[in-house]
Amino acid sequence: MINAIKQIWKNGLSEYKASKLRAIIDNVLFYTAIVIFFVAVYEIGFLGDDVDTHVLHKAYYAYLFFYFVFFSVKMPSFLKNRGKTIYMTIIKVLMLIMMVFYLFNVNFVFDSVDYHGIVYRFLTSPNLVYLIIFAVFFIEVSKTTFKVLVAKIKPQALFALSFFVLVFIGAGFLKLPNATYEKIPFTDCLFMATSAISITGLQCVDSAESFTLLGQIILLVLLQIGGLGVMTFTCFIAYFFKDTSSFKADAMLGNMVGTQGMGSALKMVLTIVIYTFTIEIFGAVAIYFSVADDGIFKSFTEELKFSVYNSISAFCNAGFTTIPGSMTDKAIFHNYYLKVVIATLAILGGVGFPVLINLQNFLYHKLVNIKRVIVDRKRYIYEPRLINVNTKLAAIVSTSMFCFGTLTFLFFEWDNTLTAHEGFWKKFIDSFYYAVMPRSAGFNDVSISAMRLPTVMLLIFQMWVGASPISTGGGIKTTTFGVAFLVITGILRGKDRIEIFRRKIANSTVRTAFAVIMVSLIFLFSGSFLIAIFEEHNEKVNFISIVFESVSAYCTCGLSMGITDVLSTSSKLVLTFLMYVGRVGALTLVAAFFTPVKSQNYMYPKEQVYIG
Repeated sequence: MINAIKQIWKNGLSEYKASKLRAIIDNVLFYTAIVIFFVAVYEIGFLGDDVDTHVLHKAYYAYLFFYFVFFSVKMPSFLKNRGKTIYMTIIKVLMLIMMVFYLFNVNFVFDSVDYHGIVYRFLTSPNLVYLIIFAVFFIEVSKTTFKVLVAKIKPQALFALSFFVLVFIGAGFLKLPNATYEKIPFTDCLFMATSAISITGLQCVDSAESFTLLGQIILLVLLQIGGLGVMTFTCFIAYFFKDTSSFKADAMLGNMVGTQGMGSALKMVLTIVIYTFTIEIFGAVAIYFSVADDGIFKSFTEELKFSVYNSISAFCNAGFTTIPGSMTDKAIFHNYYLKVVIATLAILGGVGFPVLINLQNFLYHKLVNIKRVIVDRKRYIYEPRLINVNTKLAAIVSTSMFCFGTLTFLFFEWDNTLTAHEGFWKKFIDSFYYAVMPRSAGFNDVSISAMRLPTVMLLIFQMWVGASPISTGGGIKTTTFGVAFLVITGILRGKDRIEIFRRKIANSTVRTAFAVIMVSLIFLFSGSFLIAIFEEHNEKVNFISIVFESVSAYCTCGLSMGITDVLSTSSKLVLTFLMYVGRVGALTLVAAFFTPVKSQNYMYPKEQVYIG
C-alpha cells in the first residue's frame, strides 16, 4: 500500500484514473460541505447560548481537518502541470498547513508567549470555525455553480435565476429564530432579503431594531453579494478553485461582466472584486474617523461595526445602516464629514466599474509618460482615445445630474428641510448629499414626506435615471438617458444618425436604450396601479407616495415617504417583485423567456408609419 502511494506520488495517476478520482473527491467535498454547513446554521440559528455544543465543535474540527486533507489529495496529479495549477497547489498546501497548525498548535503557541489578547480570542473562538465552514461551503457551491455555465442555459435566464434562488435562501436565513428579536412574517423576511440582494434599502421593518447581530450579518452578506452580482461573486471563487476551464463558461462570464475579449473576463472579475474591497476598506477607515471622537458609540467594537457595515452599504448603494432611523438619528444628523464620506462611496459604487477601470488605465498611462519624460528623458507616447465614449457619456450625465440635483434641492428646500442646517456651506453639503442619495444610495437624513412636492418629483426623476451601467446602482442608467437625449436632439436637428465625440452610436444601442425606458415605464405603471388597488382604502397612503415607493423599489434606491411598513402584504409582494426586476434588469428578465432569432437573411419592403 505504501509503495503504491509512493508510486502514485512519483509518477502520478493516469489521466482517466486521475479524472475519476477528482470527480469522486469533488462529490464528497460538495455534499459534506452542504451537510456541515446546515448543521452549523442549525446551531447558530436555532440553539441558544445555554446549549452545550462542545461535541458538535469537535465534529467541526474533525471535518475541517479531513476536508483539507481530501482537498489536497489531488495535488500529485497537478504537480506535472504549470501555470495556475501550480499556483493553486501552493495555496492548497498552505491551507492544509494552516489547518494542522490551528488544530494542534494554536493554544500551545499562545500559551508559550503568554498572550491572550484579541487575536487569541478570535483564533480560539467558535466564530473562526463558523467562518471557515461558510468559506468552504461557498467554495464548493461556487465550483458547482460554475459548472452550470457550461450547461444549455441562456445567460439571461441564469442571471435571473441566480438572484431568484438567492432571494429565497436569504429569506430563509432571516427567518431563523436567532436572527430576529421577535418573530416576523415570512413575507417581511422575503421583502428584506430582496431589498438587501437587490441593494435597494427599502425596509418594512427597521433592520437596526428588528434583527439581532446574526440577522444584520446575514443582511450584510446578502447586500455584498447583491452588490457584486451573484454570478460575479460565485465565478470569482470558482475561478480560483476550479481545476479546469471552459471556453463557453469564459464566454458567458464575459457577457455577464461586460467584456468582449475571452482573456479579459477573469481580469474583469478580479478587478471588480479588488476595487470593491479596496474602496470599502478605505471607506470604513474614513467612516471610523468621522465618528471616533463624537462619543456616539460606547466601544471600539460598536464603532468598527458601524464603520464596516455602512461602508459596504454605501458603496453597494444599499441604504442599510445599523442605527435606527438611518441618518435621521440626532447623533449623526449634523456629522457633515460622515455625509461626504457616505456620498463619495455611493458615487464610486454608482459610477460603474468600466468607468473606474478606464480612468485607472488613463491615469496609469499619464504617470508612465511623466516618468518617461522627466526621469528617463524619453519622448511622450501618445495614445488616442484612452477615455472611451462610455466613460465620457456616463461622466457628463452623472455630473449634470449631481449639479442639477444640488442646485434644485438647495433652491426648493432652503426655507424648508434645510433650515435645520446653519450656514450656506452646511446647507450646500446636505443638498449635495440629496443629489447623490436618489441616484440609488438610499440614505436619508430627513423624512421625505416633509419635503416640498416639487422636490419629491425631482427625487423621483433622479431615482428613475439612477447610476451608471455595471455598477452597484439602479435606475435606467445614465448612459441610457444620455443616448435617449442625443436621439431627441438629433431628431430636432434633422440628423439621420446619432454621433458624439466623433463616434457614431450603434443602432442596436439606440434601440436598447428606448426599450429599457419603455419597459421601465410599463413596470412602474403596473406596480403603482396594483398598489393603488390594494391600498385604495388605506388613509395613510396617497398617489404621490405610491409612485415614489414604486420608483424607489424598481430603481433600487431605497428612499421612502414612510409608507413601507403600513402597506398590505399584497403591496409588499408587488414592491418585492419590482425590486427583483430592477436589480436583474427588466430586459434581462423578459429576454430569458424569449427564443432569440437565429437569422434575419431577409428584408420586407419599407413603409411609412405616422408618428406624433
